Amino acid sequence: MLNPKTAINNLRTFLTKENLDYFLVKYTDEYLNEYVELQNNSRYLLTGFSGSTGDALVSNEEVFLFVDGRYHIQADEETDSELVNVVKLDLSITQLMAIVQIIKNNNKNSLKIGIPSTKTSLYFYNKLIEELNKLGKNVEIIEYEQDPILSTSNNTKEELMFVYPDISGELTEEKYMETISELKKQGIDTFLITKLEEIAYLANLRSFATPYNSTFKGVALIYDYQLYIFTEVANVVKEIRNKFSPDVIFKKFEEFETVLQKIKADSEIKTIGYDETSITLSNYRKLEKLDKNIKNVKPNPLSEMKSIKNTFELEHFRENFLKTDIVVARCIQTLNQKLEAGQKMTEKEFSAMVKKIFDQEGALSLSFEPITACATNSAIIHYSSPNPDKNINVGDLFLLDCGGYFDGGYATDITRTFIAGGKIAKPEEKAKRIYTKVLKGLLSGLNYPINQTTTGYDIDKKVREVVTQEVEEGFSFPHGTGHGVGISVHESPPRLGSSELSKTVLKEGMCFTIEPGLYCEGWGGVRLENTVTVIEEKGSFRIKSLTRSGFDENLIDYSMLSENEKVWLNKYKQGIIGK
Repeated sequence: MLNPKTAINNLRTFLTKENLDYFLVKYTDEYLNEYVELQNNSRYLLTGFSGSTGDALVSNEEVFLFVDGRYHIQADEETDSELVNVVKLDLSITQLMAIVQIIKNNNKNSLKIGIPSTKTSLYFYNKLIEELNKLGKNVEIIEYEQDPILSTSNNTKEELMFVYPDISGELTEEKYMETISELKKQGIDTFLITKLEEIAYLANLRSFATPYNSTFKGVALIYDYQLYIFTEVANVVKEIRNKFSPDVIFKKFEEFETVLQKIKADSEIKTIGYDETSITLSNYRKLEKLDKNIKNVKPNPLSEMKSIKNTFELEHFRENFLKTDIVVARCIQTLNQKLEAGQKMTEKEFSAMVKKIFDQEGALSLSFEPITACATNSAIIHYSSPNPDKNINVGDLFLLDCGGYFDGGYATDITRTFIAGGKIAKPEEKAKRIYTKVLKGLLSGLNYPINQTTTGYDIDKKVREVVTQEVEEGFSFPHGTGHGVGISVHESPPRLGSSELSKTVLKEGMCFTIEPGLYCEGWGGVRLENTVTVIEEKGSFRIKSLTRSGFDENLIDYSMLSENEKVWLNKYKQGIIGK
């Protein structure tokens, strides 16, 4: 595997050869996946930063790495400051804005920027062009099919698993006929699907070949009332295809271009739809060559269909979250028993225990690398490299964030912060104040008076007001309040944050997290996360918790809670709320 210094030098040789001023290095793969194996992550090879998001911009003089609030501390720890300049974003500035600012500050009026078209979404590209055009500079974007750091490959060996109707609730034919009906309203007769979660959802198929994913690699087309899936699946079980997905036509990747040419020659096809947020620039260029009307599908019917879980899916979710709650309870109990007995456990050993217990409870995969952060490490929001030498001591603040995939291929996600040692631990008053403030934020989200116009933006605003009111010096809440959960652990819609993307209305059946937190470098952090859904009850909507895990009584300062909050917690402990 390349080391960062070699990768940077190689890329700078490429810059000189191509006469480029900058090259944008993406953290994604050619499917725009969030979680990419490190050996296949160009950004990681270049910088050494292992976080799940954040691109890098490279010139012959500097390497800029862009990280949001979840990764400020981690990026500093994982990168060499002599090689990489970490650009720390907050909630008021996006990565795109930071990239444009760097280009604006360049003294040259004529610049060339290289981008990997196979790893860049059309949406990002369009926004980048829009902002660069405002600079009054001559900025040329050069597209490269080949990533100069890492070649791409579609030859992943995968096995497909069928999701039966007692979990999915709908057959593939029902889903894509509903999709076709919605597409017709937008004047679209053919639809290119490039988001892997949407393909997996539509086909009722899953694969666990890639870590932290239940999808399989490919692209799909709804064309002539049939669903084509182009993939290098090693073994598409014939009986699955014929019995459960008779209308799915599987083809190899190299046949994608052949079918596109068939569409080009088909006079009946007038408009081809795509989703600019999930199509790569490379695939968009292929559509441009078809001499057809091509149109961004907005709204994307598949996106909303996937986000709204039916009764079968919700029942499956409840079962999976019960298993996840059991994993969390067993892990905390085991740690406390060891500490009470005078035994030791390290962060790394705790992480291994989490994985083992998920396996025992029936998980087929993890939905992300568990975060098992002790003491000051709990301030690192996405701490994913547990220390084998870091002992967990009685009284240490400990943050556990974990989730798994079970037989239906849907993700779970939960976070609990607790004091190690259980009954023998005596937390400091500061820890109790911070924990209770975060708990109050969580309760404000769980009990938000939701209605037919409520958005994730609304809930984020309320939760943020509660958590940050009179916050202690040095503490911050630098991330969104929540995200959708489904086939991917970070599903969109919905989102709970302060950006425009969070202004999607929350609908019955959507599943999402509420996860406020407060963190202080050098002290630690507290995050509490419940995954919830929206239900209709007696003609009105309310938020219902799918998570049933308890809270650490040692850390709750009941004097900080209102009477309503105390009543809610008491009902939660009795198993009434969210039942």
